[in-house]
Amino acid sequence: MAPGVPALLLLLTGAGTPHRLLHEEAVAPVPGVVAESGRPTAATAPAPRFEPTETVESAVSEGHRFRVHFTRQGPNAVPLADVDGNGVPDFVELVGRTYERVATFYVDLGFRLPPDDATTPGDNGGDGRFDVYLVDFARRGDGAFRMETCLDGATRCTGYMLQENDFAGYGYPSDQEAVEILASHEFFHAVQAAYRPNLGGIASEGTAVWATERFEPALDDLEGFTRYYLESPDRGLLTDPSGPSVGFSYGAGLFFQFAGERYGDALLVALLEESVRQPEARWPLLLDTCLRRDFASSFDAAFAQFSAWNLGTGARATPGYGYARAEGYAPLVTTATGLPASLASMRVAGASSRIFEVAGGASFVSATFEPETVTDIAALSLLVAAVTDDAVLRVVQVTGPEPLKAQVAAHDATRVLVAVVDGRPQGLGRYGQLCIAATGQDAACAPVLPPPPDAGTDAGTQDAGTVDAGRPQEPIDDPQDPSGADGGCQAAGAPLSGAFIVLLLGRGLRGRRRSRSGKSRSRK
Repeated sequence: MAPGVPALLLLLTGAGTPHRLLHEEAVAPVPGVVAESGRPTAATAPAPRFEPTETVESAVSEGHRFRVHFTRQGPNAVPLADVDGNGVPDFVELVGRTYERVATFYVDLGFRLPPDDATTPGDNGGDGRFDVYLVDFARRGDGAFRMETCLDGATRCTGYMLQENDFAGYGYPSDQEAVEILASHEFFHAVQAAYRPNLGGIASEGTAVWATERFEPALDDLEGFTRYYLESPDRGLLTDPSGPSVGFSYGAGLFFQFAGERYGDALLVALLEESVRQPEARWPLLLDTCLRRDFASSFDAAFAQFSAWNLGTGARATPGYGYARAEGYAPLVTTATGLPASLASMRVAGASSRIFEVAGGASFVSATFEPETVTDIAALSLLVAAVTDDAVLRVVQVTGPEPLKAQVAAHDATRVLVAVVDGRPQGLGRYGQLCIAATGQDAACAPVLPPPPDAGTDAGTQDAGTVDAGRPQEPIDDPQDPSGADGGCQAAGAPLSGAFIVLLLGRGLRGRRRSRSGKSRSRK
């Protein structure tokens, strides 16, 4: 849960499917001032808190970075099993071990840890260690980071964690999985606060969802949230949602998963570091700064490629294309339309994509998009993709400054997806006219038939020599599985930029889909 915004808590039932959304209001911090309500050991603290009749104990984790506070009786009692007989309940030790693992993992990625709270006025939990309080959320939530004080005005902030005391009735497969999800997600909010706490809901929750996936992919937390984004790709990432739509912020974890897979962990570290250097800048501009300075890319180039990757999720996950684990993600929701199609004054929001689906089978399908303001074409992209029910065959992308027109060979496709993408890191949406047509149709945007291919060239693969979309691809007829030993998750090549880019998957990938046996549930 991000400080100062409503929290959306997820319970899981198999394969990462969310079955209930719970909300709790966070306590907004006052920079440099301890929260007046107090910690959960105080009678004035907001619920959940310990009861005055409960005896609160604490135990220090083996790595000495965390102090876990708990009680053995009353509504906040933890499970009392103590198999090793050392006097500390096993559940408390599990919490301590898990937070240590999480903290070590984030340090190894290059992130800062929260500053200690030794100098915090009032109750600081007894010492400078990070405090975790095990309290009963009564199924109204399952965990929260509460920011308490900031050491440098509005940066280098710290606080403490509240976590469910027993997870009874929550539906998690095990206490270990529950604690791993809560610790990795909520403690990453504490990591964010160690830089700058006010990144906004999308960046705060989205990177925390990414962090859980990065810590332990088998947890399926990201997978459960992807539908909140992939059901609404036309909703921009520039504005934080509120109320019932807050799930979109968690679904936006998919964008940060893309960023991590495409550019590496260093980009997410750089984003938080840059937030300290530019304390007033919003996260898309911070990310644009990092991409331009350190990765020879930009926010709009990255967002266009992100939109292309989203064409291949769920049943359309294709080896060697897009996300390493796309088969576990929700399917992309599109808008079905007939051919030819013409949409006047169509709006596309900043950092969003409008995606339409038409029938395949024609020799070619083409699309054009003309913004209402002819010169307002910067950071606009048009994607046209030939797909089947279970694969992405080829994707053509065009970007400005020329008018946007693209066509794709569709003779072997069951559907063609057309996406208009606005990748600007700031600003309002743009309006324009979209036209989609197939070969032979009477429409201004109808495909222009290419010259016949050279002898011996498959008409469906005649543009095979064009630059790919930023992930390594094998030659079309190479029998080797292009996923490679790393599962296809290592990105390489230039970012999606320039006027015309084609990603062709072709014959060598179709009919040779990777076995999808599900994620391993083994634990580190």
